[in-house]
Amino acid sequence: MKTITTLFFLAAALTGFGQPVVPVPPSPINVHVATEVEELARGYALAFPSITTTPVYLTLRKEGVVTTLVSVKSVKAVAGVLIVELDKGPIYILNPQDILSITNAPPARGP
Repeated sequence: MKTITTLFFLAAALTGFGQPVVPVPPSPINVHVATEVEELARGYALAFPSITTTPVYLTLRKEGVVTTLVSVKSVKAVAGVLIVELDKGPIYILNPQDILSITNAPPARGP
C-alpha cells in the first residue's frame, strides 16, 4: 500500500511540473508593409537633394488643374505624404501621386 501511495504521489507531482503556473499570452507581432504612396513619397524626398541648382520647381495636378510651386526649399516624406516648404515660407502637404515633376528647369510657357 505504501508503494502504491508513493507511486501515485510521484505521478501527480510529475504531471504538475509540466503545466505552466501562469499562462503567458503570445507577444503581438506588428508587420508594416509600405504602401505605394509611402514609397513614392520617400523616393521624391530622397531624390530632392540631388537637385543642386535653384530655383526648384514642383509641378502637380490636382483635380485636373496643373499648378507649379516655385523656389522649393525642402521636401520631406512623412507617412505617405510630402511636406514641401518654399523659400518664401509657405508649407504644403501634398499627395505624392499628384506630383508631375520636381526639377530645376522652368516650366514651359503656354501658347
